[in-house]
Amino acid sequence: MPDRSPLALRRFALVAVVLPIAISVVALVAQAFLLPTLPDPVATHWGLDGRPDGFGPAWVNLVLTVVVGLGIPLVIAASGLGGLRRGDHGGTYRLLGATALAMSVLMAVIGTGALALQAGLTDAANAPGIGLVTLGAFVLAGAAGVLGWFLQPHEPFRAMTLPAGDPLTLSGTEKAVWLQRVSLARSGVIVLGAAFVLIFVVSVVALSASPEPFIAWLLVGVMLVMAATFATTLAFHVRVDDDGLRVTSVTGFPRVHIPLDEIARAEAVEVNPMGEFGGWGLRWAPGGGFGVVLRRGPGIRVTRTNGKTFTVTVDDAETGAALLQALATRVG
Repeated sequence: MPDRSPLALRRFALVAVVLPIAISVVALVAQAFLLPTLPDPVATHWGLDGRPDGFGPAWVNLVLTVVVGLGIPLVIAASGLGGLRRGDHGGTYRLLGATALAMSVLMAVIGTGALALQAGLTDAANAPGIGLVTLGAFVLAGAAGVLGWFLQPHEPFRAMTLPAGDPLTLSGTEKAVWLQRVSLARSGVIVLGAAFVLIFVVSVVALSASPEPFIAWLLVGVMLVMAATFATTLAFHVRVDDDGLRVTSVTGFPRVHIPLDEIARAEAVEVNPMGEFGGWGLRWAPGGGFGVVLRRGPGIRVTRTNGKTFTVTVDDAETGAALLQALATRVG
């Protein structure tokens, strides 16, 4: 187990929780101050020609500032605080904190700037273009993200390989099968569920502000894709036999099959979802390969003959890896 790092935990909480809350509160106070000076309705969307083409109640900006500008950073913070409390390390945590701070700044500036452009107008259709406000928001958000990154200490992830058990030996005709089932960890369910709820709230708010058929169908499509993705990554069956390694969702898709003749090495490792892969589910990470990462703990890591790696978190990984290695050795 890595050593705890109170500094990393404190700095992450500052960047991903304290500062986004402070920024959102300041933005909400400024927006509330502008409300009496705004037309009704206000412009909520601008077209490519720079003119307003969508209108709605002013409270939409305040809600989006809270739900997106604060809600998303808090969901990001929730996904990282648990691991840091356990002593996890990795650049992913710095990236999460920086992203949370940048998101809060982006939404605060856009939401407040959009209302400030309309202060004193009687008709929101006469509002000037929002291009400079948007550009400024992205510049400030980028600067905030860089600041958030450097406010946190550099603590690279250190991979851990589990002690190898006794090697398995198989005769030329001996058959062996190893089966396991792995489910998404509760922390992953909470974070992904919270993200789904946030998207749902944003969709409802957006529809109430701009009830256009295209936007409605687009938001419904996004919700369906998220729901399908969530359902297909809740649990997987893992099987090791003469056909190699098979990892299949309980829904039947997605599935991964690695034949024995493509396996150069199989080993049991300690998997850190956030530190290595940046989260849970079907993941890919530079240098870490592809993985079905549903929880923290033991897993099987396969190095293919082409050098690529695949990781699946699963109980009794030592036995599964030993059998897979024995089967691959026999074929080779």
